[in-house]
Amino acid sequence: MFLPPMTPLMTGGMILLMAVFMILLMFAIHQMRTNHLRRHGRSSHGPSGVVSVVNWGIKVLLHLGIRVTILGPMILLTVRGRRTGTPRTIPIDLHEHNGRRFLMATHGEGNWVRNLRVAGEGILSLGSKSQAFTAVELAPEVAGPVIKEILGPLLASQGIRGNALRQHLGLSAASSLNEFITVAKTHPVFELDSLQGSSSTRGEQQKSAGNVIPERI
Repeated sequence: MFLPPMTPLMTGGMILLMAVFMILLMFAIHQMRTNHLRRHGRSSHGPSGVVSVVNWGIKVLLHLGIRVTILGPMILLTVRGRRTGTPRTIPIDLHEHNGRRFLMATHGEGNWVRNLRVAGEGILSLGSKSQAFTAVELAPEVAGPVIKEILGPLLASQGIRGNALRQHLGLSAASSLNEFITVAKTHPVFELDSLQGSSSTRGEQQKSAGNVIPERI
């Protein structure tokens, strides 16, 4: 049977459907793993094969420039390892609010948090666009209100994302400000400031944090 050639629109539609399917599948796997560990009294923040596969899938989509939102809008973060100095790239939530940008450790303190504390700077990228930044970790007393203001609407929602975020943080939209401040002690928040730099290819950016495309992404 003869099949007509794929048009650009059809190809784009298939890629979009595959991306949506991958995101839903990865989210479902992540939720099942989180619920399983919680039932057995274990932390869901440690490394695992499931998390590695989920992160790999999200990284592929972000490298292709396909926007992903699970618990929040995601982007690729590249920061130098605190011990090796080797650039490490992971998908992470980026939140923009009132002209300010924040990285929130909604899954708890991990290696990227420790690396960013030491490096104080990194690179954000989506597709072919990237931007260097400097970061300042907010004190819990400052980070708590930021978490409440930015994530409050999602915490109040009744969908899958809202339920997952409530489980991760152990909070609800009705939680007190002191509870948000307490959570901020184990879920750090960094405020970002852009750096201006010269343009370079993506491969060069991964090797050197000094040359980036100076545009907002």
